[in-house]
Amino acid sequence: MEIFNNDVQNKTSLNRIIFRLAMPAILENILHTAVWMFDTAMVGRLSAEALSAVGFGSQLAFTLVNIIGAMGIGTSALVARHVGADQPEKANKVIAQSFLISVTISIVLMVINILLARPFFSLTMKDPEVISLGITYVKIVSFGIIFLIPTMVLNAALRGAGNTRLPMMSALVANTINIVGDYVLIFGYFGFPRMEIKGAALATVLSQIVGGIITFSYLLLGKDIVKLNLKQAVKIDIDVVKQLSKLSLPSCLEEFSHSGSRLISSIWITRMGTVPFAAHQVAVSAESMSFMPGYGFSVAASTLTGQCLGAERPDEAEKSALVAMKLALILMGGVGLLFLLFSHQLMSLFTNIDEVKNIAAACIRIAAFEQPTLAISMVMAGALRGAGDTRGTFKVGIIGTWLVRLPLIFMIVFVFKKPIVYVWMATVVQFVVEAFFMFLRFKKDNWKKIKI
Repeated sequence: MEIFNNDVQNKTSLNRIIFRLAMPAILENILHTAVWMFDTAMVGRLSAEALSAVGFGSQLAFTLVNIIGAMGIGTSALVARHVGADQPEKANKVIAQSFLISVTISIVLMVINILLARPFFSLTMKDPEVISLGITYVKIVSFGIIFLIPTMVLNAALRGAGNTRLPMMSALVANTINIVGDYVLIFGYFGFPRMEIKGAALATVLSQIVGGIITFSYLLLGKDIVKLNLKQAVKIDIDVVKQLSKLSLPSCLEEFSHSGSRLISSIWITRMGTVPFAAHQVAVSAESMSFMPGYGFSVAASTLTGQCLGAERPDEAEKSALVAMKLALILMGGVGLLFLLFSHQLMSLFTNIDEVKNIAAACIRIAAFEQPTLAISMVMAGALRGAGDTRGTFKVGIIGTWLVRLPLIFMIVFVFKKPIVYVWMATVVQFVVEAFFMFLRFKKDNWKKIKI
């Protein structure tokens, strides 16, 4: 097979294979993060109200999207197993069914987001300007959901097959359009009108359409070991849907848990005021840089674990995951140092509002201490998902989110009434707990026996 071979037992060869899978995924994540950071930086030049509206509006608009998009985890695991077992036709059937389901659900979610925008903002926000701007933003970006969810699922299928380059190229083109669109439409350059929040939303939608077209066309033309056969996407295949549901439902529930908790904590943090919430959003945007290596090596661990198990090579699956984890620890430790040493410089890239910048810098220094445990948690979770143990990662996520992070944040905001930096300390505790349980579950080896 192209992804791994008998030389996988050689450390140098394994490192090369992992980097070949991880680097395009890391670059893809850098591109997604860059556009989010650019959005934040551009909107941060408008006002604290605009920052809060886009930050909170993004969570509302994409919470359900990310939950359903987690279906890609089940798709990736099944495709990896079939490719590892040299069964590309079965992989293609999984891709077709995943595409059909994702398109159907994306239409429903678009309508839900548009209908919920006004009541949700009116119930959760106090500032009338933030409410007005947020509703406008959500209603516009919701139209891109029809393209976004199918793209997420199809890209996950490609990663499961070992192709992390095409999703990266799709992201490169789409996010370049988003960044250029932000610059032109938010501030009204090159003859375009100054649209501010509306411009940011329109640039996002356009980029999602382009990204979707690129990924869809590639799979439709059959340029890879796997492809999208639209004839297989015309009607539901019950057996394949059952397999997808078995693997994807825990992942969707896990994402529901994470996204729901982020939304709840954001609602609580808004009670601290517009400036602390804006600073929190700025720090979150910068923190997302640390997810890049973790995400890339998580993808590599997931792909190699799934394909090795499909080829009945469980020991190589374990070795691949552990090496990926060590590489992630090294790179994410470096990101942590950047957060500690250059916090104010980093925050200056996002906003020129001094009060917001100083609070955000304090938050990101605390985020530096998340990095080692975040690396362990992300890569071990990727390996477990690639093996099909999506229930295990869901259980660990519930513990970290609902039994640790949310109770701590509630106490910080409503009982002790501490500043926003204490919320970030709670997140550090969450990742320590999650890393411990993820690694413990991985070392138990039950994932090696899972049949899918």
